[in-house]
Amino acid sequence: MRWIYTQNHARVATKESVLPMNALLAALADAWGLRRPVGLPALAGALIAATLMAMHAPQYTGRVLLQLQADVARAPVLQNISAPGNRQALWAALTAPDVLRDSAPNANPPLTPQDVELRILNNYLLEIGVKNASPHGLEMVTENLGYNFIQALLAPERMRVEQLLSEAQNELVQLEAMPQPLSATAQTQLNRAVSAVAQLQSDLRLLNNTFGQQGGQALIWFAEAARVQEPTTGLPRWFAGLFMGFGIGGAAGFSLHRAQQRWRPAVANAAEAQAISGLPIIGTLPWLNQLVITQQGSRVNAGGKALAPTEFSEVTRLYRTIMRNVRGPIMVVSPNGEEGATSLALMLAEKAAAEGKTTIVGDFNLKNRGLSEKLLLGEGSWALSSGKGAWAALRNVGPNLQALPAPRHLAALHGLAEQGGIPSLLTAAQKAAEVVVLDASPLSATNRGNLDAVTLGTHASRTVLVMQQGITPRHQLKQAADQLLLAGVNVQGIVINQQFAPSRRQNVLQLADFLSWILPPLGRALAQAVRKSAIE
Repeated sequence: MRWIYTQNHARVATKESVLPMNALLAALADAWGLRRPVGLPALAGALIAATLMAMHAPQYTGRVLLQLQADVARAPVLQNISAPGNRQALWAALTAPDVLRDSAPNANPPLTPQDVELRILNNYLLEIGVKNASPHGLEMVTENLGYNFIQALLAPERMRVEQLLSEAQNELVQLEAMPQPLSATAQTQLNRAVSAVAQLQSDLRLLNNTFGQQGGQALIWFAEAARVQEPTTGLPRWFAGLFMGFGIGGAAGFSLHRAQQRWRPAVANAAEAQAISGLPIIGTLPWLNQLVITQQGSRVNAGGKALAPTEFSEVTRLYRTIMRNVRGPIMVVSPNGEEGATSLALMLAEKAAAEGKTTIVGDFNLKNRGLSEKLLLGEGSWALSSGKGAWAALRNVGPNLQALPAPRHLAALHGLAEQGGIPSLLTAAQKAAEVVVLDASPLSATNRGNLDAVTLGTHASRTVLVMQQGITPRHQLKQAADQLLLAGVNVQGIVINQQFAPSRRQNVLQLADFLSWILPPLGRALAQAVRKSAIE
């Protein structure tokens, strides 16, 4: 009994210890999965920040704090300086050309609004800043700017108070000149006029004290003396700038990524692809767009090694699914392009050739001619077969494997566009090889001189549709499937390219491969942790 308890306890403890590891690996997988939509903009932001810091020297900032008695101010802009509309009026007074010129008359280059800052802290405090690459004389310039700003701000206030005082004094003189004794109404007006004159005289003294820099007796005054704030320099400056650029770029990339997911939703998984298109899913490949063409054929990087995809069991299964019980040309097509159709067409042709079958892979993707460029097939200035002798259009690219370059000249395109042109082409190809694989243009490609993929598909024995999980929009997958089915094309199913939507396990293994180049022990440890985990 004790042995059984110990074994069960150990099993529970092991399970509890695995759970945090699974959570950590899942977090690493999710973070690594965002390396392109978020990581690349973050690196771009850091690069832009580094460039700006290299172009601009560190800036010193002179600052001065002003305090205002808003409750005794008569101008509306001074009664509520924190109101959004009033900030524009304060900024206009601060950056007036004569104010800037008088504050730094000997500055070279002269003081500009771009060098000035205004911060309204609340309804009673505001801060003025002046930026400059040198701290010499910056404190004096900041103090002069604060004083000139006060003058520009309070000049209309003083004129308004002086006008009101003059009107109140005239009214008082008129009341005092009336015959005595005064009536009750006249006496009330006299008392009001005396009080108004006294208040306005007090307000005027406040304004005059402000212009005389008399401290707390003024309407607005220097709450703190002007001071110079030194900038961050050296490594801290670079670290802070790069970190800020990295963060802003990453946030922008993440926002754009989420907006794209929301406004242009892509196919998220195989079940959704099948539901949208009504077609069966015949295979998924996580590395379809990562094929590299070498002299020995196509290769894919898996586990840090360059391997031939024809040796993978999943490729063998996919090949047998597509080839089963059907003879004739195979067309591979995608909705938009850059979704892996060219890579799949080449891989299927190589697999057929590896099994000893004479094979032709034809490049009819006239949108980019990617297969012809990767295999170095040349200009594609061929003509349709005459039925006599060997067809000169074919190029040998490997054992049992020939390739047909993308037609570039009008004569070939016109011949294919004529009635019977495509059937004649496919008949000639079938006479020359046991297996024919056609890489077609994307279904959305409508460029002039293109070879319509739907027309090509109607003459092929079967068609495979390739889409990219997380990239191909839902509506375009449905539109592509509808185009093929309505034209009577024999669509065998969909192959899903998971290059940008791998599983969490695949994401972490990719991260382990990446770390193996930098810190091999860490990469091996991470790969070993993934193999022992339950992460999917």
